Amino acid sequence: MSDLPLASYKLRFHEARIRAVPARDEAGCPFAGPGVDLAGDEARALFALAAPFLEWLEAREPGVTLRSLSVDRAAQRVLITLEPMTDEQRPRVVRIDPPHADELLSAAAPLEAALAARCMQKLRGRSGGARGGAPDT
Repeated sequence: MSDLPLASYKLRFHEARIRAVPARDEAGCPFAGPGVDLAGDEARALFALAAPFLEWLEAREPGVTLRSLSVDRAAQRVLITLEPMTDEQRPRVVRIDPPHADELLSAAAPLEAALAARCMQKLRGRSGGARGGAPDT
């Protein structure tokens, strides 16, 4: 299988972490294992591909800082968490549903392709293959 579709993923910029959950395994069955975690330099290497989200956000709210980005592919929903602007504020969440999320998700295709490829590598490295084994962190 050359393509591993993603069910969901979350980029945590403030922690330099990514968590991705495939929709299916290599056999085409619904994915039953734990998701794939990427951290540190491995995660930061993929953060650059999130530029379409950052550009979209900056065009609407200049000066905000992206804390995390979560995508649910089945719902076609994007959740963006912003860092607080002052010490008195809490992080703020922006929910983007279809049809507004469609443009963002289309622009995220390179990110999703790279993330899916990395998931495939990690899952193949797990003992027991893509459907089992311990989480690969």
